[in-house]
Amino acid sequence: MLTLKRWLCFAALAAASLALAQAPRPSVMPFPLEFKRTPSGFSKEDKEAMQRDYTRLLRLAGGQVPDFARYDLALKELKRQDCEREDECLVQLAKKSEALYALYASVDSTLEGAVLVTGRVVRDDGKVACASQSVKLARGKDPFKDIARNALTQLFSQLKVGELEAVRKVEVAKAEPVKVEPVKVVPPVVTDPPPAMPPLVTEDSGAGARAAGQGLVFGGAGIAVVGAVLAAVGGLNGSALGLQNEPVPFAKLDALTSARTLTTVGFVGLGVGAVSAAVGAILWGTAGAAPVTQVSVVPTVGGGVVQLGGRF
Repeated sequence: MLTLKRWLCFAALAAASLALAQAPRPSVMPFPLEFKRTPSGFSKEDKEAMQRDYTRLLRLAGGQVPDFARYDLALKELKRQDCEREDECLVQLAKKSEALYALYASVDSTLEGAVLVTGRVVRDDGKVACASQSVKLARGKDPFKDIARNALTQLFSQLKVGELEAVRKVEVAKAEPVKVEPVKVVPPVVTDPPPAMPPLVTEDSGAGARAAGQGLVFGGAGIAVVGAVLAAVGGLNGSALGLQNEPVPFAKLDALTSARTLTTVGFVGLGVGAVSAAVGAILWGTAGAAPVTQVSVVPTVGGGVVQLGGRF
């Protein structure tokens, strides 16, 4: 008796260990099985029985169906009937039932008498875990409900319900490689050099003196030439009279006076011209070196004196 109890305890522990060692199954919330066309004689009771077989076959395929209370509450809160077309309907169903996946399936009877079962699985984040699959079985002489059960079993196998991930993996975004752009070397901006400054024009301080000197040189030379001509003419006229050392007759007195006056004027003009030319030469030569501020000519007995005033 004691030995039997030990074996029973050992078996219970082994069963518990085996259950704990089993991998977790994916939680799948099924939307109620939709019947599109059914043959005559398929009653309401048959549909209810098929609904129970629907969830039972889903468990056998490896899916973990929520308990009845959570299942019923999720369907009441869903308030949608478009799960056949809209994935968002299945997303809301999965979230309300706290399952990771939601399943839609339908059963149809074709005009040829075959049984067509269609279904798909969508995850609670909107990702289609298993795309739409279909199983078509000929009815033959077997009851419609039996063929439909077989078709559902094959549909769950095609959807790979038992192979779904029980826990959503955290997808780590791949870091994009850092693009290292080459450093752009900007060449220095070469600008044109500024225009050269025009040469500084300084005032020629000797320009006026040079001009005055040139005028005096040329003017004095002209006056000297005229004076020399007059003196020569007067001397020639006096020589022609031949009366320089003799008493002058009254008839020739006017002619002799004119000759002497002309000679005197000629010599004076010659002297003035010479002096002016000399002064002009001095101004011209000293222009810009030492400014001459005053020039004067003073006649003296037998000649004249030229006076220059300024800084030297």
